[in-house]
Amino acid sequence: MDALAEQERALLALRTRAGTVIAAASISGSLLGAATHSVDIWAVVAFCAFGLCVLSSIVVLLPQALVFGFRGSALLAEADHRGVEDLRDAYRAAGQWVEPHLARNADVIGRLSAWFTLSCVALAVEIVLWTIHVGR
Repeated sequence: MDALAEQERALLALRTRAGTVIAAASISGSLLGAATHSVDIWAVVAFCAFGLCVLSSIVVLLPQALVFGFRGSALLAEADHRGVEDLRDAYRAAGQWVEPHLARNADVIGRLSAWFTLSCVALAVEIVLWTIHVGR
C-alpha cells in the first residue's frame, strides 16, 4: 500500500514542477519578449516554443483517473468474492487487487513525465530563441 502513496507523491511533485515550468516560461517570455521591438523568425519560433511549453505542462496538470487508495469495504468485498478465510489470504487478496492499479498508475505517470520533459525542452528552446532574438 506504500507503493500507492509513493505514486501519489510522485504525481504531486510532477504537477508542482509543471506549474513552475509554466511560471518560468511566462516570465522568460515577458522579460525577453518585452526587450524586443520587432518580430522576426526567432520571435515567432520562440512564441511557438512558449505555446508548446505551456500546453505540455497543462497536460500534466489535467486531472487523471488514478487509484491511490481504497476503502475497506472494497477490500472486504474482494476478499468475500475470493473466499478469503484467514489474514494471510486477505493480504494476498489485497496485493492482487492493488497490482493492476499500480501498473496502470505507473503507465499514466510515465506518460505525464514524458509530457513534462517536453515542456522542459520547450522552455529551454524558448529561452535560447528569445536570447538570440534580443541579441540581434
